Amino acid sequence: MEIMKKPEIKFNIYKELAHFITSLGFITLRYDKRAIGESEGDPYTSGMMDLVSDITSNVKFLQNHERVDSSKIILIGHSEGCILSTIASTITPVAGIVLIAGAGTNLREPLLYQNAQVVEEVKTLKGLKGFILRLAVSEKKLQKQQDDLYNIMVNSTEDIVRFKGKKMPAKWFREHFKYTSEDILKILSNATCEILAVTGDKDAQANSNDLKSVQELGKENIKTVVIKNMDHMLKEFAGEKTVLNIMKQYKEEASKPMHFELKAILEQWLSKFNENI
Repeated sequence: MEIMKKPEIKFNIYKELAHFITSLGFITLRYDKRAIGESEGDPYTSGMMDLVSDITSNVKFLQNHERVDSSKIILIGHSEGCILSTIASTITPVAGIVLIAGAGTNLREPLLYQNAQVVEEVKTLKGLKGFILRLAVSEKKLQKQQDDLYNIMVNSTEDIVRFKGKKMPAKWFREHFKYTSEDILKILSNATCEILAVTGDKDAQANSNDLKSVQELGKENIKTVVIKNMDHMLKEFAGEKTVLNIMKQYKEEASKPMHFELKAILEQWLSKFNENI
């Protein structure tokens, strides 16, 4: 089972994103997620709804800010932030939502997607490494491991549990697993605000095919875009999509700018909000 996390490499993708949006005439509020960077908190005891609460608190702060038009607040979520922003929009309504690399799905689906890629990569991996991994990795084994994780987390009552000897944030998993992909899609279907959902076709952590389910909602206020050669770190990547070598890929592209097409799509979509600025 692969629980992919954003690597410990300084990309500054959110900084670049915020500066780009500011250049378009918007005020931006960017903050470190709870227990990350300068933000306080314990990553093991913080639940998913704590992260949602942080979003809604920031929205309320902006609603009362003298320089902000409270009728034009837009949430931008990346990866897990897509789930968090979608849920947060049901608590504090906003004018728009941008969902990058993770729209229309719960937490469990990306884990299944990543596992499936690992299995396929291992099948074609050459040499001794491939031989050893084929002995250790199989679709059946990965599925059992994920099912075990799911069952332990949803039946837990503590904030922290141990899974295969590792300390795990049970509260975070438990609260995430309460939401199915159908629940997330229902929220999007019921939303009346403008929504932009974007994923790259070279994303090894979020499945760009999930956007089909979002598009099939048939909502005029929702725009979906699959960007060619964009990966999970919002960089241009023309190579083969990989999970096994993803850290090497991310390290090599750390200094690259944000994908040019993502910037163009954001600029065009956001223009509807600053027409009167």
